[in-house]
Amino acid sequence: MNRLNRIVAAGLVATAVAGCAATDEQRTRAEGAGVGAVVGGLLGYAIDRERGALIGAAIGAGAGYAVGNEIAKRKQAYATTEEFLDAEIARVDEFNRTTTAYNARVRQDIVRLEHEAEQLRARYDSGQVQKAGLQAKRNELQQHIATSRELEETLAAEYEIQTVILQEERANRAADDPYIVRLEREVQALQQNLEALREGSTQLARIDQRLSV
Repeated sequence: MNRLNRIVAAGLVATAVAGCAATDEQRTRAEGAGVGAVVGGLLGYAIDRERGALIGAAIGAGAGYAVGNEIAKRKQAYATTEEFLDAEIARVDEFNRTTTAYNARVRQDIVRLEHEAEQLRARYDSGQVQKAGLQAKRNELQQHIATSRELEETLAAEYEIQTVILQEERANRAADDPYIVRLEREVQALQQNLEALREGSTQLARIDQRLSV
């Protein structure tokens, strides 16, 4: 079984296990985690075959949770605030590294797709390509857009959570506290990555629009 098939199989197992959850709430969370495992594995595979698992687990599993409840749940896993902040800093760092790699891949894809779409549109307008040829390229573009927007939604939710954590911790710690400084740096990078991700989605949507008939 190749790596891609193993990724999908693992996610499907996680989803199957979700069916054994005792309550509707547990089942919803477990199913979200299963779907997230698939998305995360495929996202990591698309980027560099390794990254993306953390973001994938966040997709679905954490969707719809109130910010305060999500923060409280995370804090429960640690004995001290410092351990909690260390974990959150590491979490945002992984989000940033994964999204930086993803955005770099999208930028490369945009250059390629713009060139291909321009050539394909010219061939369609001259009668050399049928509508089905345009639609095939649009399908590829729309898959790109869907993945980017799902990642975008997850990053936006994480950014909101980390912003609240910063606000709460600033009230209890000095402005030059090393934990605050590190988390601020990661959150700022997360915001920049989110903006770059949104711009990439916009560019992909423009290319898709050029192929509409």
